[in-house]
Amino acid sequence: MATPDRKRLWKSVLRQTAQDAVWLGYWLRRHRRTEKRTISQLAGLLGMSVEGLVLLSLCQTPREDHFREDLQVICHRTGANQGELARILRQEQGLARWAENSSPAEGWLMAASDTPPPEAPERQHDATDSASTNE
Repeated sequence: MATPDRKRLWKSVLRQTAQDAVWLGYWLRRHRRTEKRTISQLAGLLGMSVEGLVLLSLCQTPREDHFREDLQVICHRTGANQGELARILRQEQGLARWAENSSPAEGWLMAASDTPPPEAPERQHDATDSASTNE
């Protein structure tokens, strides 16, 4: 079990790294908020201890042009589950890009208005229609 001083240090590291997208701590905090997870739950999801999650938070975000290689190095060093970390990073980075480009309401309205409404097909009268109009 961690001492109170160590826990304060961990919280400080998590808080500081959450402020800049250069650090993985930023993306991990976004994920915790998006999915409403605790630090312990996120650590468990990544297959690591809270101490390991703190170390992971101190790693730099993988470079886009070397994502796979950087991710392998990070996961080898920290013990994080590579597939799960990749999924979390891509999810949060995608959400961040989407939020930068438009507000959710604007995006939905634009998507809904991109194509004209389909024309209603002409109604064909069948035998039941004819019978009901003849009565």
